[in-house]
Amino acid sequence: MMRKTVLAALICVLICISGAAVAQTLPSNEVFSPGLKRLSELEEQCPPVQAQAQVSLDKAMYARDLSVLAAMLRGTTIEYARSGEAEMIALRRGGEELGAYALPSGGALDALEEKLLGAAVLERVPLAHVAQWLEGLQAGDALGFGFAVSRPFELERTMSDDGTRLTKIRVSGAIARAGETPCEISGYLRQPAGRTPKDTFELTFRQDEDNEIELLYSALRENEVTRKNKEGTVSVHTTIKAAGRIEGSSISSRLSVTMKNRWRADTETLGERITITATLGLTDRRPGRRMLRLNDASAEIRNVISLTTKAPDEAIEISDEITFDVTLDGQAFLAGSADVTLRAGGEPAAIPGDLQTMDKAAAKALASAVYRQLDKNTLDTIHQGL
Repeated sequence: MMRKTVLAALICVLICISGAAVAQTLPSNEVFSPGLKRLSELEEQCPPVQAQAQVSLDKAMYARDLSVLAAMLRGTTIEYARSGEAEMIALRRGGEELGAYALPSGGALDALEEKLLGAAVLERVPLAHVAQWLEGLQAGDALGFGFAVSRPFELERTMSDDGTRLTKIRVSGAIARAGETPCEISGYLRQPAGRTPKDTFELTFRQDEDNEIELLYSALRENEVTRKNKEGTVSVHTTIKAAGRIEGSSISSRLSVTMKNRWRADTETLGERITITATLGLTDRRPGRRMLRLNDASAEIRNVISLTTKAPDEAIEISDEITFDVTLDGQAFLAGSADVTLRAGGEPAAIPGDLQTMDKAAAKALASAVYRQLDKNTLDTIHQGL
């Protein structure tokens, strides 16, 4: 899979996908994006990949003057290519290649890729799969972030009226970090059917009276067909709320995600324009957070993904327009945008055999190459000091 891709946002595009044949599957409540789903299947075959990204920053790290950084980014393209086991990143600016670097393997990244390969986080995960995973966990199994199962999960199932589909599970179990008091987990997960199904999860995580979080999740799916088998819109409105206490201090957060897939199809092609808008709000009253400007945080990211899929054996091309804005304690922390294009499949890119290793010497050479291309006004700003 695509390790260390050009941008975190590009990674987000790649890990939010899975696979199906476009000619037979149209967007619906069952499959949000057949095109992205098919791309995931293709990714499991390790196809040739080429990607490009351009980034601009309006605000960063409370810096007052970003003119030099903006000038450096202007006209700069980050390129990624994969052919077989070889991967590279190249930087180009003003038609000149500033550097081309091999991407080394990394244990942590490789392990993450194994878990993310084929993941379809834009798609609805059947409740039966969740139940199977929970029941398969044994005491001592690692869960990530230092947590492991301390008491295996027990499940109580509710089936549909006809007995063919799992609609609700009640769960109880416990997880813990090494040397810490176990955190008891209890609650339910519900996944109904219908024309506008709304999944609902309510879970409580409790370690003691000073450490308890209630997690609420809901996801409403809607499918509007404008012209049968020709045009329509699929929407998913998701909200995740978490509130409670950590170390005796209150904490609360809310994540809202709206996804819309406006699609058109004919006998040979499916065109999709997917808009994903995510907003996050966090209030953390733990002592010391104000010094870090982490008492209140908010963020918004918007993706506009366009892709057209045709025959199963053809390459898939997508574009992603990204904007992002992060505010910490009322102060703008990070804001900017990125334009990403990606092609999976087709003819592989030619990857040179003499790629550089990104080390201190290479970083210094890259900085010198960028410096030589800057205009006089930008150089004067650097010499005068920011």
